[in-house]
Parts: sequence; structure tokens; C-alpha cells
Amino acid sequence: QYPTGVTLSLQRRLELIAWARERNGWIIEDDYDSQFHYDGLPTACVQGLDNAQRTIYLGTFSKSLYPGLRMGFMVLPPALVAPMSHARSMLDGHTPQLAQLTLARFIEDGHFAAHIRAMRTLYAVRREAMAEALHQHLGGIVTAQLPPGGLQMLCRLAPGWSELETLRQAARVGIQLPGLSRLYANPPAEGGWLLGFSALTPHEIKSAVVRLAQALSPDARNGLAQTAQVD
Repeated sequence: QYPTGVTLSLQRRLELIAWARERNGWIIEDDYDSQFHYDGLPTACVQGLDNAQRTIYLGTFSKSLYPGLRMGFMVLPPALVAPMSHARSMLDGHTPQLAQLTLARFIEDGHFAAHIRAMRTLYAVRREAMAEALHQHLGGIVTAQLPPGGLQMLCRLAPGWSELETLRQAARVGIQLPGLSRLYANPPAEGGWLLGFSALTPHEIKSAVVRLAQALSPDARNGLAQTAQVD
């Protein structure tokens, strides 16, 4: 689940299915980033557990392949296939058939599964590199939460640190940090960052974390304060 990376337990998934069956409701399961699971076996998706067929399963190839493909999919209960297909046709044009057929062949021939295995291994290495760099260089400032899956790492600021101030200091050295507090629906919001690790090599990750640690060091912060007083 975004942004914490927490996975719904099997028991809670079964309870959710029971709720939908009893209330005649629908479950919309957006299984985003589900292919990238690093620790142990992933829990079965709700749609695969739902014998009552009350689950609409959504997926996309924007992270597993690339956003420019502009292609997603739904796994529907049989009763919804016709009405949902009609509703989709009324919205806009479909992705070109050639792209759809090419992707289908790519999947059928086993290339997609092989690609996912390779990327999962690559991202696991980058995940470990980020966790190690954060612990080594920023251990007194943030606590990094190693995600079991996904492509982001949740970092919680230590007491006494201002999220806004860390974002400003990071921006000064060219690092744009996504703040954690903006993701809270209601206060009080816990300060922290949400860091992506998939697009950088281990060397780039370490270099960026070192640069960030230097920007947040007491010397850098004192120097900025003295400059502000002079100005």
C-alpha cells in the first residue's frame, strides 16, 4: 500500500471478501507495483481468492515496462465484462491494436515474466544500496523502513528535525525530496521522506545520500543561518 509499503494480511483480505459478499458490494483492487516483491512469497491477490466474484482487478504496465505504452488492464467478473467493455468504448479510442497484439505475444512467449524477474533482482540491489547508504550517512536523522515490495522507501525523521527545513536544505544541493507529511489526510502529520530507488544505480544512490548528508550537516545549516543574518 502506498506510501507505507504495508501489505494487507491474508486474514484481512478474506474478511474484505466476506464483507463484499454479505453487502453485495464491489472490491476494486489496484495491484500497483505488485510484481516487485522482494521478501518471501507475495500474498495472493484478493481477486484470486474471491470465489464470490465481487472483485474488479486493475493493473498497468507503466512501471513494469514503461509509461509510454499507455496500456492497462482489468480482470472482471463475467457479469461485468459486457457492460464494462461498452462503457470503455464510449470514453475514447483504444490503444492501437498492433501495440496490444505485440504486448500479448511478448507475454505469451515468456519474455514479460523473464523481464520482471530481471528487474526484481535489479531493484532489490538498489533497495539494499539505499537502505545501507541512509543508515551509514543519515542514521541519526532518518529511520529508513525497508519495503517488502514496491519502488519507494519510507524514511521517518528523528525527533527535533523539521521536514520543511530538510526539504529546503536538500533543494539547495539539487535534490528534490518528496515530503511525507503531504500524504496525510488529517493532522498531525509525521515528518519524513518518500524516496524512490528504482531509477538510480547503487553508485548514484550513495553519491546522492552523501550529498544530502552534507547539506543537512551542522556546518551547512549554521552557514546558511549566518548567511541569512548577513543578508
